Amino acid sequence: MGKAESFDFSDMAKYNSDAELTPGNGKKGCFISVLVGILLFFLVVCLVIGVGLLVYFAGKDKNCSGASAGSESSSVAELIDKCKDLIDNGESSVCDTCRRTTTTIPSSTQSPAAILQNVRLPRAVLPELYTVELQPNMYDGPPEMFTFNGTVRIRVKCHQTTNNITVHINKLNLTEKIRVTGVDPSDGIHYKNHEIDTRRQFLIIYTNSPLLPGHYYDLDLSFIGPLKDDLHGLYLSSYKRNNQNVYAATTQFQATDLRKAFPCFDEPAIKAKFDITLVRKNHMTSLSNMPKISSESRGNGWIADRFNTTPPVSTYLLAFIICDFQYKEDMTANDVRYRAWARPEAVNQTEYALSVGTKILTYFENYFGIPFPLPKQDMIALPDFAAGAMENWGLITYRETAMLYDPQESSESNKQRVAVVVSHELAHQWFGNLVSPSWWDDLWLNEGFASFVEYMGVDHVHPDWKMFDQIVVEDVQDVFNFDGLVTSHPVYVPVAHPDQINEIFDRISYGKGASIIRMMRFFLGEETFREGLKKYLQNLAYKAAFHDDLWFALGNQSALENKGLNVKEIMDTWTLQMNYPVVMVTVMADGSIQITQKRYLRDYGAVDPLKFVSPFNYHWEIPFTYTTKSNINFNVTDADIHWMHKTDTETISANVQGSDWILGNVMQYGYYRVTYSDDNWNKLINQLDEDHKVFHPINRAQIINDAWNLAMSEDISMTIALKTVNYLDKEKEFIPWKASLRELGYVDSMLERTALYGPFSHFMKKKVSGIFNSSSLSSSNMTHLESFVNTLIAAEACKYGIQSCIDEASRLFHLWMAKPTENPIRSSVRLTVYCSAIKNGDIKEWDFAYKMYQESNVAAEKSRLMIALSCSKEVWVLSRYLQYTKISSEIRKQDATNVIVYISGNAVGRSLAWDFVRSNWDYLLKEYGESSFAFPRLISGVSSSFNTEFEIKQLEDFLKSHPDMGSGTRAFQQAIEKTKSNIRWMDTNYDIVKQWLADQNFL
Repeated sequence: MGKAESFDFSDMAKYNSDAELTPGNGKKGCFISVLVGILLFFLVVCLVIGVGLLVYFAGKDKNCSGASAGSESSSVAELIDKCKDLIDNGESSVCDTCRRTTTTIPSSTQSPAAILQNVRLPRAVLPELYTVELQPNMYDGPPEMFTFNGTVRIRVKCHQTTNNITVHINKLNLTEKIRVTGVDPSDGIHYKNHEIDTRRQFLIIYTNSPLLPGHYYDLDLSFIGPLKDDLHGLYLSSYKRNNQNVYAATTQFQATDLRKAFPCFDEPAIKAKFDITLVRKNHMTSLSNMPKISSESRGNGWIADRFNTTPPVSTYLLAFIICDFQYKEDMTANDVRYRAWARPEAVNQTEYALSVGTKILTYFENYFGIPFPLPKQDMIALPDFAAGAMENWGLITYRETAMLYDPQESSESNKQRVAVVVSHELAHQWFGNLVSPSWWDDLWLNEGFASFVEYMGVDHVHPDWKMFDQIVVEDVQDVFNFDGLVTSHPVYVPVAHPDQINEIFDRISYGKGASIIRMMRFFLGEETFREGLKKYLQNLAYKAAFHDDLWFALGNQSALENKGLNVKEIMDTWTLQMNYPVVMVTVMADGSIQITQKRYLRDYGAVDPLKFVSPFNYHWEIPFTYTTKSNINFNVTDADIHWMHKTDTETISANVQGSDWILGNVMQYGYYRVTYSDDNWNKLINQLDEDHKVFHPINRAQIINDAWNLAMSEDISMTIALKTVNYLDKEKEFIPWKASLRELGYVDSMLERTALYGPFSHFMKKKVSGIFNSSSLSSSNMTHLESFVNTLIAAEACKYGIQSCIDEASRLFHLWMAKPTENPIRSSVRLTVYCSAIKNGDIKEWDFAYKMYQESNVAAEKSRLMIALSCSKEVWVLSRYLQYTKISSEIRKQDATNVIVYISGNAVGRSLAWDFVRSNWDYLLKEYGESSFAFPRLISGVSSSFNTEFEIKQLEDFLKSHPDMGSGTRAFQQAIEKTKSNIRWMDTNYDIVKQWLADQNFL
């Protein structure tokens, strides 16, 4: 799935069950061996005794362990290996139990029985072929009454004797009698009765005689379901044409929502082939994963379109769309038919995505050495879409802002956004689609790889964009902030309930996954990395993978090249434990280098809930690199690595001169922070002040990011961090500015309601004044990255009150108001101009911008206006805007939580947004609580600036009164932790910042 929506770099903050679940009768559908039953009982006892005894006893059980608890890696890593074997052999219940109980400690509110409940399907019968027909009914009557109906025949093969077939179902009503028939006529009819286990979303179908191993059976079901605008499953989308609603039926099945479209085996490892038929009205078009092979009339204007049979595919990768869209078409260099679909009014905006997509698809085919396996690739821009995009095999769905690009209306950052998301989704065609994860705990195998490989694809098309520099600020440093919390989670994380699965579509699976893969590529070397990936994909094509399969492929390739690297041993330390290390670098008297490692936490005083236990006692295998003033080298390779193993301290033979600075983690390839003595920190800062260009832009950004976050954790003084940004008025590069503004933006949010905000604003104004020119709001003829820097600086100039910026923004906005059809504002600075004009204007500017928002046909322009509308200083205007988020005709459902977050980023709107969320909690939970992106982002967004004891009490009291947070559970826990950290920052650093501002005559 694509990353959550993002906007221009000037956006001030870069920033879905009707009925209550009731448990079914779990006994009827569960058949386990005596041995497994004993193991389950044993594990319940272990839970009561505690994790320490659990690991000890599990280590002595021949089925759930296999090594003593005293072995460092066997306590978890080898248990996971055993669990994988049990899954493969059909014993998923005990495996899930082993995995959860050895890597997590249950909360006091979670009973052992609840933990032991098996949410995985039994493996006695598995699907071979689905024959599906779906008919959305969205042409007559009110949209809230729209439905869809359908049928499915699932041909299954029996692998173990059983008297039931268990499949997933959710929010569907069965409409005809279920049939279970043998493919061999002598097998007869087997249906006896059925039950629905609502909590586990199981449909359990009992047979009147046992199903026999090796035999094939057909399961026939008919059903009807609601066609809602909930953005999940098979759902309703709409847009306006001539002021009339036009409807489309589309899908979003990841992670567990195909079961809302038809009963199925809805787990990623259970692959099967699909024959799809979609029934539509004759004025519409239908699309699915494969090419259409026939159409037939069903009378009354209905047409049934049949599609070619898919290859074996995971359920979450299916897609069905019925719409009236149009397309642009091209062929790739390797003769894959590639079409880009959009609303007829926007189809001309698909040309850039189509051009980029054809090039990147061919590049990935060549890089991975595996041709794209389908005969066509469609991409479609949808008016309503919860995420950024979804990698459905052969039919990728996009939010309009992630696919449509208008050269006249869209900015350079919009252009990059489209290229990045297109590349991300195409990477999934191999990582996720061809090779899928065995279970959602390895989601990062999909998302982490796609989040790294996306940079490769865009770099191939646009090498001048320096994408491998941008990854440092877009992913590495971005996820550091998330992963420095005790409420983070490992990359590989046990999950069961759909809410838990949705929770891990977060920055760890995406950003940390990408960051550690980048690190792995560095220490393996490019060729070893590439050849290992080829073998991984070739060996597991059309199958499901466990992360050890990847380590095996890369480790074997490393061994073939005699590199002496144990890939599994290294990468287990980065995937099986959360957080990351900080490495202390000390130059000894003899010139040698001593390095020590410890677990970094944003707040070392935070109470670790021990939900996840480190199997390595928070020690990592660290690929350490360094450079010095006398021996500058930023072109490091794997040959320059000094490995720090899972030890506290190691020494590197060197001859560092006493007057030299030393810089660790060159190019920030490693997923760790670096700190030094105050003396060395000051040497680095002096070098920045004297000649910052000595350092590569990546390491300039790293120095700033490390210093500010080490000051956050009190590993170094805030005074050191403050000094790292003194040179900024000489900085011209995007990467250091982006890193700096992330840290300074945090200070801004902490001080915005204090007496220091004025002096801090004067400091920011001075730093920006050195490189801002009001003519830059109108100038053009800039490179891609020059435009990025220009956009950042213009936003800061207007924000911090540089009058020439405010005046020019107002002038340009009023020129537009005078001639609405002729926008004179350059696209890359429109958000800055819009926000400044609305902030410093009155209601007429806001109403004009809202009118333009409603009328715009360009998704990127609508997004800019949507953000800018949150810039008003008027409480009543922001309150009205908040109410619009509950009215889909005013603000699309896909955008509603974003608007709330944007308003919370306005000092005037901060309390308004939090009050709105609390007073509308039941509504928001119902509408967005299943969303993997929107709901967690809403919670973290509205609370990000909280920094008072009053606010932390509000959060804690609200959690007590609302324990059900849906997919936002982890986000709310993190909000509490971050707020406590913010309070500590204020207590520790307020006076330091005050003195620093006074010393520079800003106070």
